[in-house]
Amino acid sequence: MPDLFLVRHAQASFFSASYDELSARGLEQADALGRYWAGQRLAFAAVYVGPRRRHRQTCERVGAAYRAAGLAFPEPRELAELDEHHGATIIKGALGEDATSEALAANAVDAADRERAIRDFFRAYNEIVREWARGAHALAGVETWAEFRARTLKALDAMCTGAASGPRVAFTSGGLIASATGWLLGLDEDRVIDLSLVVRNTALSEVGFSTRRRRLVSFNALPHLTDPATVTAV
Repeated sequence: MPDLFLVRHAQASFFSASYDELSARGLEQADALGRYWAGQRLAFAAVYVGPRRRHRQTCERVGAAYRAAGLAFPEPRELAELDEHHGATIIKGALGEDATSEALAANAVDAADRERAIRDFFRAYNEIVREWARGAHALAGVETWAEFRARTLKALDAMCTGAASGPRVAFTSGGLIASATGWLLGLDEDRVIDLSLVVRNTALSEVGFSTRRRRLVSFNALPHLTDPATVTAV
């Protein structure tokens, strides 16, 4: 079976004016993944990337590591279907502007405040996204949870077909990886949301596929990050 690797983007800048930008730690994580794969001389037949800057930056750093090792890295193909769900917009609508990472950062005067704000945010995230998945908190013009789940399946269809021979890789977000895993394992919505909360930055989830079936081979692996201090999920 050919393989498809689903890669969550490297750490973004959660407590900054622009979340959609890799942090210094995130750049290190993406570089480590690139060096790991280049060291294995893993040759990809196709590369897919989501539309967010954090997706593209992660992909670009991996590609740069390949080129530094004298290896080819295919031109990435952007897929809008690889975008994250709109949970952040839903939370902002439910809780207001004070729930944004920028507002939380402005009110976090020290490390303890920052950690407390992160815990509070994800506690609210956990509750509101589950309610959203059940049909609450709908916003006009914003993709629903059901539409997001359908989009994930469309992304899998696009990446698991075609004539390319050899492994493929997609750079995307944790929510989409959790949703794809849900389709592969037949999980309910609560279990999909559970998974979305544990996908780590630059973690690898592997899908085996053929013309007749698809199966999950691995989930949330970090073979390229050997130092626990470099492992993040926010």
